[in-house]
Amino acid sequence: MNLKRADLERKYPKGVKLRLTEPIEDDYTPKKVGDIFVVDYADDNNQLHGHWESGGSMALIVGYDKFEVVK
Repeated sequence: MNLKRADLERKYPKGVKLRLTEPIEDDYTPKKVGDIFVVDYADDNNQLHGHWESGGSMALIVGYDKFEVVK
């Protein structure tokens, strides 16, 4: 899935919270199912940038990382 930045920003606006539905295995900041990410902005590479409530700022990759919008 390759969306334009404007489409990503409409779907995941600044401040929206996303919850992981599958873990992210990372040597520096692994993330567990249920960790919450707060979106700051999207880029042209299908990445969402922001911060994790558990700490860190590793981006989410739309279409690769598994997450859901927190209602």
